[in-house]
Amino acid sequence: MTRSRLGLRLLLVGFVGVATGQAWGEDCASAAGEAEAELEALRRQAPVPAMGLAIFCAGKPVLLAGYGAADAGTPFRWGSITKSFTGLAGLRLLSETDLESETPVRSVLTAGYFHNDWADTRPVRIGDLLGLSAGLTDLNRAEWQDNTPRALWAALERHARERRTLWPPGLQHSYSNVPPGLTAAVVERASGLAFPEYLKARVLMPLGMREASLAPVPGLPGGFREDGSTEIPYWHMTFRAFGAINASTREMSRFVEALLNGGRLDGRQALPEVLIEKLFEPLGTLGSTAGLEVGYGAGLYGWVRHGQLFHGHGGDADGYRSRYGLLRDHGRAYLVVINTDNPRLLERMRRVLEQRLTDGLPVPAAPATGRDDLPAYAGTYYPSSARFDSDAWRAGRRHRVTIHSLEDRLLISGGGANTALYPAGRGRFYRAGDPAITAVFVRDSGGSLYLQGEPGNFVRISPGPCPDFLPLCD
Repeated sequence: MTRSRLGLRLLLVGFVGVATGQAWGEDCASAAGEAEAELEALRRQAPVPAMGLAIFCAGKPVLLAGYGAADAGTPFRWGSITKSFTGLAGLRLLSETDLESETPVRSVLTAGYFHNDWADTRPVRIGDLLGLSAGLTDLNRAEWQDNTPRALWAALERHARERRTLWPPGLQHSYSNVPPGLTAAVVERASGLAFPEYLKARVLMPLGMREASLAPVPGLPGGFREDGSTEIPYWHMTFRAFGAINASTREMSRFVEALLNGGRLDGRQALPEVLIEKLFEPLGTLGSTAGLEVGYGAGLYGWVRHGQLFHGHGGDADGYRSRYGLLRDHGRAYLVVINTDNPRLLERMRRVLEQRLTDGLPVPAAPATGRDDLPAYAGTYYPSSARFDSDAWRAGRRHRVTIHSLEDRLLISGGGANTALYPAGRGRFYRAGDPAITAVFVRDSGGSLYLQGEPGNFVRISPGPCPDFLPLCD
């Protein structure tokens, strides 16, 4: 019997006599063992020197182990999962001060760290930072390639002139590693503590994550290229708040358990339940105010797999790949990390875990069908946001899609794929198998028509009108 299998059985023994029947998810625990065997086979075949894995049933871990050169206490780098912790820190700050999600960032930070062309009419708000909807693209090439550890304020000052909003803040979510750096600055100015200190005191310690850190920690197994033998040096990220957390699988499992249980751990309220709930809410974009139910909250996002709604986040930390996913309504979740830069392998592992955790679950009903004027949404659409290469985007060199109106649905065509959207009324739509509203059509104050949600961010350019930041209309 392997050490990891023994760990699984010992955890399951803890449930005997405490719960009865399906209350603790006996089928789920069996699925966890099957998933563990599949992932361990994938790890060995790859090969991956070290892996951490936790699987949760009925809100509790039934599997918590390390594999290869790791055990449950071995620290890993978790990459962009850090954004979930930065989001919690930002929400905690709002709950402890007179700041609000709608508070303009410039009321906390002095000018100069970014430029907003819409500052007079649409300032960047703290909520825009948390939801990555500030209108900012991602780090520039020099920031990505910089491996020099820098203080937060020094990192913010570098390349500040290039940091500009390209569309009105709050319009749409667009993934970027810049807003977490600004969030950290807001936390420092408002709390009087350095961001790592605030994160430690107000988020990590309440979760019992005493050894977790945004700085290098002893015992990291090292990150490797896909071959599992070519080491990648420790990379110092421009803003630690977007991806630098280091923690063991055991400590990270406490975070996931808190998310599953409304902030409760060890029979106590480790974090306020209201903070946990806000973490899951898509923040104030045009789409979320129009009824989009699956989107990006303050550091995690939703997706649909096998008809079930997951929430979580992924991470990439130069030699480490990670992901966590939660089925909140069923108390199920997973947490996995590998120390090779192998995104395809991590995706295979993710699919195994999500298949096993959804097996046997009742499929939620689709949203109620509603009436809508489907021809009103037809036309040619263009991406309304860009993470990289904004010059090509503004010049109109991005991929277009066409939306056709059929009798009972819309059909999005482009890039060799077709996606059907079914109406739920008032511009809200869902795909076949979706348990929630995953796409919305909504107009801005200038009359431009946007599609936001799981299909992506698009604006109709034929027929127009086009928004002023993207003059591409016929």
